[in-house]
Amino acid sequence: MDIEKKHFTCIVCPIGCEIDVELQNGNVVSMEGNKCEKGKEFVLQELEEAMRILTTTVPIKGAKWAMLPVRTDKPVPKRLLSKVIEQLADIELQAPVKMYHVIVKDVAGTDASIVATRNMKKVNQRKDAKKDPISRKEG
Repeated sequence: MDIEKKHFTCIVCPIGCEIDVELQNGNVVSMEGNKCEKGKEFVLQELEEAMRILTTTVPIKGAKWAMLPVRTDKPVPKRLLSKVIEQLADIELQAPVKMYHVIVKDVAGTDASIVATRNMKKVNQRKDAKKDPISRKEG
């Protein structure tokens, strides 16, 4: 029987263990390079279904900044990340938003939610425009 070799870089902790795995008929025959049990668990999960937490931004109006940082509240299948991003492309929020506020539930059918990762207060646009000389000149 042929032995298949795979290489992984563990992303569970900052060490980033380089892990080499040998598979035979889809079963792990050997694993080397992991410095802890978490590395082994990471590789086994990667072999079954790669999972990732997605962090990105979505547009927000009426806030100091134009983009709100968001993330999934739990890992989602890596193969579905593009679908999650597609679903977020149509979102535009209005300030105020509080940290951990759920933006989208069950995003792309993953059972994960998209949550805000910071508070975003509403700003008074007219008041701020008076403080900014460039804004007054333009408009």
